[in-house]
Amino acid sequence: MDTNVPKPLMQCGSRDRYAQFTRWLGHYIQSRRLAFHMRLYRVSCFFLCHLGYLKFGFGLLRRIRPVFIFKKVLVVTRASEVREVLQRFDDFTLGDFIEPGMPWGTFLMTVDWRQQHAQERQWLQSVVDPTDIDKIRAIVDNRCRQQLNAANGRIDVVSQLIEPVVVDIANEYFGVPRLGGCAQEMAHAMRDLAGIIMVNPPVGSEPWSRSRARMANVTDLLLKEISQKQKPSDSAAPPPDSPAGDLLTRLVQRLRDPGRPNWFDEDWIRRYLTGLLATGGATIVRAGAGAIDQILAHPDDLEKARSVALELDQEIRDGKPNVDKLRCSLRHYVYEALRFRPMLPLLIRDTPRETVIAYGTKDARIVRAGTRVLAPPLAAMFDPEVFPDPERFDVSRPFERYLHFGFGPRHCFGQYIAETALLEIFRSLLVFPSLSRAAGTKGNLAFDGPVAAGLVVTFQS
Repeated sequence: MDTNVPKPLMQCGSRDRYAQFTRWLGHYIQSRRLAFHMRLYRVSCFFLCHLGYLKFGFGLLRRIRPVFIFKKVLVVTRASEVREVLQRFDDFTLGDFIEPGMPWGTFLMTVDWRQQHAQERQWLQSVVDPTDIDKIRAIVDNRCRQQLNAANGRIDVVSQLIEPVVVDIANEYFGVPRLGGCAQEMAHAMRDLAGIIMVNPPVGSEPWSRSRARMANVTDLLLKEISQKQKPSDSAAPPPDSPAGDLLTRLVQRLRDPGRPNWFDEDWIRRYLTGLLATGGATIVRAGAGAIDQILAHPDDLEKARSVALELDQEIRDGKPNVDKLRCSLRHYVYEALRFRPMLPLLIRDTPRETVIAYGTKDARIVRAGTRVLAPPLAAMFDPEVFPDPERFDVSRPFERYLHFGFGPRHCFGQYIAETALLEIFRSLLVFPSLSRAAGTKGNLAFDGPVAAGLVVTFQS
C-alpha cells in the first residue's frame, strides 16, 4: 500500500462506492414497489373486466351479509342499499376517491358540495338543446354506415366501429377536433383518459406516463380551440341560447354572458370538455362493446333484437310514426344486455362523517367516518328482489330498475349522448344477417387495462 497517497483520496473510492450502492438500492426498491403496484393494478383491471368473479362474490355476500363491514370498508349488495348510497349525496361522497383519476382538474364528478354541484350541472345543461339528440343520431348513423359498408363482413366493433363513432361525436358535437388530425390517436387518447378514471395506474408506470402525455396533448388542443373561438371574428356567432354549433362553441359564447357565475371561465370549459371526453368515451365504448358481447351470448334474443332493428330501420327510411316505439323496444335489449356486463360494475364512495345505512331494517349498520363504500350496480342488477330470475335475459324489465347511468343527484349527465349512440350502433349493426363472433380469440371481448380494446364479429354484408 502506498502510504504517500493522501488520506482524503484513499477514502474517496469508498464514499463513491457507498453512494453508488445507495443509489442502486434506492432504484431497486423503487422498481420493486412499482412492480408490486403494477400487479395490484392488473388484478384490479382483471376483476373489472371478468365480472363473473365479482358477481359470484356479491351474490354470496347478498345471501349471508348483504350489508358487510370489515374495518374501514363497507360493501352493499342489495339494490335497495346500493340506491341508498347513490342517493345520499352528502353522506357518501365521491371527490376524494375519484379526483386522483382526473388529473386535468375538478370535474362535475369530483364536486361534493351539493349546491355547487347542482349549479355546475345546471350551467352545463344550459348549453344542451333538445335537437342535440337528432344531431348525435345523425353523426352516429353516418359513421356506422361508412364503417360497416367498408368492413366486407368482418369488423372489430371496438376499434373500427365504436371508437370512430366516439371520435366523431367528440369532433362534431363536443367541438374537440382529432389530435393531430388523426382519428386513431384521438381514440387512443380517449381510451387512456377513460382508463385512468376507472383504475388509476401506478405513478411512473407505462400506462401512467402514456395517459399523462396524451392528456397534455388534449389539454393543449382544447386551450388552442378555446382561444380560437374567443377571437373577435366570432362576434357574429349565434346567440348563447341558440342550438347551433357544438358544445365547446356554446360554452365559449356563454363567457360573454354578463350574468355568468364567477367560477365559469376558460379553465372550467377546458376541464369539463376533458371530463366529457373521458367519461363519455368510457361510457359509449365500454357499454357498446359489452352490450354487443352479451347480445351475442344470447342467440335467441339476438334474433329478436335483429327483428326490431330491421323494422326500426325500415320505419326510419319510410318516415313512419312508429319509430319512437321501436326505439324503445330496442332500448330494452340494450339495457338488458348491459345488465350482464355493466359499463361501471362497481361504484365507490367515501364516508366523510358517521352515519347509518339500511336504517329501520334488521341489516342496519353504523358506518364510521372514513369508511370506503363499495356500491356495485352489478350486484344491484342481479338482486332477485328487484330482478326476478336474474340469470334470465328478460326485456320486459322496467327501465327505472336499471342502474346503468347511476342514480340520484350524480345521475350521469351524458346519458342522452351515450344512450342515443348505443341505440344507433345497435340498430346499424343488427340489421346485417348472420351476425356472430369471429373464430378464435379475436371473437372474445379484449381489454387494454380496464377499457374495452377489441371484439371482432362477422356478418353477411
